[in-house]
Amino acid sequence: MTVRWSGEMSRRCVLSNAACAAGMGAAGMFGMTVTAHAGKMTQKSAAYQSTPKGGQRCDNCSLFQKPASCVSVEGPIAPSGWCALYVPKRG
Repeated sequence: MTVRWSGEMSRRCVLSNAACAAGMGAAGMFGMTVTAHAGKMTQKSAAYQSTPKGGQRCDNCSLFQKPASCVSVEGPIAPSGWCALYVPKRG
Protein backbone atom coordinates (compact mmCIF):
# COMPACT_ATOMS: atom_id res chain seq x y z
CA MET A 1 0.00 0.00 0.00
CA THR A 2 1.41 3.40 -0.98
CA VAL A 3 0.65 6.50 1.08
CA ARG A 4 0.69 9.78 -0.76
CA TRP A 5 1.18 13.08 0.94
CA SER A 6 -0.93 15.69 -0.68
CA GLY A 7 1.15 18.60 0.60
CA GLU A 8 -1.88 20.14 2.25
CA MET A 9 -2.01 20.73 5.97
CA SER A 10 -5.07 21.63 7.93
CA ARG A 11 -5.30 25.09 9.42
CA ARG A 12 -5.50 23.53 12.87
CA CYS A 13 -2.25 21.64 12.32
CA VAL A 14 -0.41 24.75 11.08
CA LEU A 15 -1.62 26.86 14.02
CA SER A 16 -0.81 24.11 16.50
CA ASN A 17 2.74 23.76 15.17
CA ALA A 18 3.25 27.54 15.19
CA ALA A 19 2.05 27.81 18.80
CA CYS A 20 4.30 24.95 19.86
CA ALA A 21 7.35 26.50 18.17
CA ALA A 22 6.65 29.90 19.76
CA GLY A 23 6.28 28.29 23.18
CA MET A 24 9.54 26.40 22.85
CA GLY A 25 11.35 29.55 21.77
CA ALA A 26 10.01 31.50 24.74
CA ALA A 27 10.91 28.67 27.13
CA GLY A 28 14.44 28.57 25.69
CA MET A 29 14.93 32.31 26.16
CA PHE A 30 13.59 32.12 29.72
CA GLY A 31 16.01 29.30 30.48
CA MET A 32 18.97 31.31 29.16
CA THR A 33 17.95 34.33 31.22
CA VAL A 34 17.64 32.31 34.43
CA THR A 35 20.96 30.58 33.79
CA ALA A 36 22.77 33.83 33.09
CA HIS A 37 21.58 35.46 36.29
CA ALA A 38 21.87 32.34 38.44
CA GLY A 39 25.68 32.36 38.21
CA LYS A 40 26.25 35.90 39.48
CA MET A 41 26.83 36.58 43.17
CA THR A 42 26.04 39.76 45.01
CA GLN A 43 28.97 42.04 45.74
CA LYS A 44 28.45 41.41 49.46
CA SER A 45 28.62 37.60 49.15
CA ALA A 46 31.79 37.86 47.04
CA ALA A 47 33.37 40.17 49.66
CA TYR A 48 33.81 42.80 46.92
CA GLN A 49 35.64 46.01 47.79
CA SER A 50 36.40 48.94 45.51
CA THR A 51 40.08 48.94 46.51
CA PRO A 52 42.77 46.39 45.59
CA LYS A 53 44.20 43.77 47.93
CA GLY A 54 47.93 44.05 47.42
CA GLY A 55 48.67 43.31 43.77
CA GLN A 56 45.29 41.67 43.28
CA ARG A 57 42.99 43.96 41.30
CA CYS A 58 39.87 43.31 39.25
CA ASP A 59 41.54 44.57 36.06
CA ASN A 60 44.13 41.77 36.28
CA CYS A 61 41.55 39.10 37.19
CA SER A 62 40.41 36.63 34.52
CA LEU A 63 36.75 37.18 35.51
CA PHE A 64 36.83 40.95 34.87
CA GLN A 65 35.06 42.32 31.77
CA LYS A 66 35.99 45.78 30.53
CA PRO A 67 35.00 48.46 31.19
CA ALA A 68 33.41 47.73 34.58
CA SER A 69 31.75 44.33 35.04
CA CYS A 70 32.50 40.78 36.14
CA VAL A 71 31.53 37.32 34.94
CA SER A 72 30.72 36.17 38.50
CA VAL A 73 29.76 39.29 40.49
CA GLU A 74 26.75 41.46 39.74
CA GLY A 75 26.72 45.23 39.54
CA PRO A 76 29.35 47.75 38.52
CA ILE A 77 32.92 46.66 39.25
CA ALA A 78 35.82 49.07 39.70
CA PRO A 79 38.93 48.05 37.73
CA SER A 80 40.96 48.76 40.88
CA GLY A 81 38.60 46.68 43.06
CA TRP A 82 39.00 43.18 44.52
CA CYS A 83 36.83 40.26 45.69
CA ALA A 84 37.26 36.79 47.16
CA LEU A 85 36.72 35.20 43.72
CA TYR A 86 39.91 36.74 42.32
CA VAL A 87 41.60 34.54 39.69
CA PRO A 88 44.81 35.99 38.20
CA LYS A 89 45.03 36.24 34.43
CA ARG A 90 47.41 33.74 32.88
CA GLY A 91 50.23 35.32 30.97
